[in-house]
Amino acid sequence: MLSNNKKIATLFTSLLLSLLSINCHAQTPVVSCPATFSDRHTIYHLYHAKLFDGPVCKKVQLKPEFKNDKEIWVLDTRMDPSLVCIYDGTNHYIVLDANGATYCEKTNAPVQAKCM
Repeated sequence: MLSNNKKIATLFTSLLLSLLSINCHAQTPVVSCPATFSDRHTIYHLYHAKLFDGPVCKKVQLKPEFKNDKEIWVLDTRMDPSLVCIYDGTNHYIVLDANGATYCEKTNAPVQAKCM
């Protein structure tokens, strides 16, 4: 009887951990800058990204760490990050709400930016 109780407890614990893992994964936002931006006349390519805490108009730009040809931001859960995607040859940019992200990165070859 004790052996069956251990099996049931182990099975229940495994199921609970699986559900928690799936739930946590589903709530993790992932945003990334599109590789190109078009204004219907020209296609512009992503060349830079910046990260702000809160709205961009507040001008609270976060400084990244540089590791292995990447710019990395490790975020606090109290932050409200905004990922700004900047495109070559235009003054237009895209602002993505990365609320809930704990980590963002920008690579240079090819230029990509994303938050997880």
